Amino acid sequence: MMIKEKIKALLNLKGKSQIELSEYFKVSKQSINRKISNSETAFNTADLIKLAELTNTTLAFNDKETGKTLIEFDKNDLSSKE
Repeated sequence: MMIKEKIKALLNLKGKSQIELSEYFKVSKQSINRKISNSETAFNTADLIKLAELTNTTLAFNDKETGKTLIEFDKNDLSSKE
């Protein structure tokens, strides 16, 4: 599954729309559509952390063998520039 499908699936699973995502990111719906369509370069780490915040999920590195979360990212990891 590509990043854009995973983002759409997450929004669907959490009952969120692309309109809600655009409002949370403070951009137009067209901008979100472009970000999702061009997912190779459009979503950076800060965007993914914001997406996790909106969907009440986490962005994390998990150990493949144990499934244990090794590092988790949240909005506190964002600088004021982002």
